[in-house]
Parts: sequence; structure tokens; C-alpha cells
Amino acid sequence: MILMIVFIILIVLVTSVFIVLNSSKFFNKTEDKKNPKEDLLVSDNEIDFISPSVPKVDITEKRAMVMCNCHKEFKVTRSLFNKEHTCFMINSDNGTGTDCKFSCIGLGDCARVCPQQAINIINNTAVITNLCIGCGKCIDVCPLHIIQLISRNKEIVVKCGNQECEPTSCSTILKEEKVEWPGKKDFKIWRFCYKIFRGIIKS
Repeated sequence: MILMIVFIILIVLVTSVFIVLNSSKFFNKTEDKKNPKEDLLVSDNEIDFISPSVPKVDITEKRAMVMCNCHKEFKVTRSLFNKEHTCFMINSDNGTGTDCKFSCIGLGDCARVCPQQAINIINNTAVITNLCIGCGKCIDVCPLHIIQLISRNKEIVVKCGNQECEPTSCSTILKEEKVEWPGKKDFKIWRFCYKIFRGIIKS
């Protein structure tokens, strides 16, 4: 008799647990159907705001090059611009600040959009390094349209946007030169730090 009672109690307990488990699954499925992707604590919009998705960047077999020589000089005094401004703003109001309308303004619109941080500004001219992957984002923002994608295997290039040979005092107009993409822009800084470190050790 006692065994029978124990057996009945066990059956009741197992049945109860089974019912509870199934009912919880049912309610969870109902909630999932209402909003399958919604987090109870953070919504999808909040997740995108906190950790925005990184847009895909296309890698090509080419590299970008600014068709303006960073070693150029002018006979006229070059205008100095507020570095808080953009190339687009300056070009709209004042031109390039030189007697060549194809001279890089050098305020870094291209550098700001580069996903590889592959652009340095040298002598008020954008210089693209070997970190470039040829995505072309810099080309779209240059107001002078003097950035081009060229083959990585190209050896000689005319690094000048003044293809019509308009009058200018630029020292490098239509000058042919060897194609080079400088190394990583932070390398010189690390080399300088290394020299200091070696000097301290030797002393």
C-alpha cells in the first residue's frame, strides 16, 4: 500500500514537472514570435548606436596616388589656411592658395576618410603610403580630383594634375618621377625613439 502511494506521488511530480517545462517553452516561443531579435535589456537600435557595424572596404590590386608632388615650390607666396577648415571649403572660396589650380590644398579631407590611415600631409600635400588598399574613398572627397588609382606595378608616372599645362610657377609641373609609396608613416617616430633608447643603454 505504501509503495503504491509513493508510486502515485512520483507520477504526479513527474507529470507536474513535464507540464511546467512545456508551458515555459510555449511562452518563450510566443515571445520569440513577437520580437525574435529583440534583446530584453538592449534594443537593436541601441546596439547599433553603441557598437556601430563597420562598413566593408573593398581591396583592389591598385593603389591611390595624389597627382601633385610634395616637393613642389612656387615663386608666389602660398596662402596659409586654417587647419580646422576642409579642402572643399577652401577650394570653394579661395582656390588652392597658389598659382596652380591643381595644387593639393593639404588640409586632409582624403586622410580623414581613409580606413587604413594611409595618408600623410607633407609640405601641404597629401602623400599616400604603402598601407593603401585601393578602396578609392579618397578619390571621392578630393575637390580638385587629383587622386587616381594606378597599378602597383607601374614604375614611372607624371605626378601632376595640370595636364593642360596651364601657366604656373610650380617647380615640378609635368615632371616624370619614379613611382614610390612611402613606408608606414609612424616608422620614423619609432626609429627616433629606438635611437634614444639605445643612447640611454650605452650611457
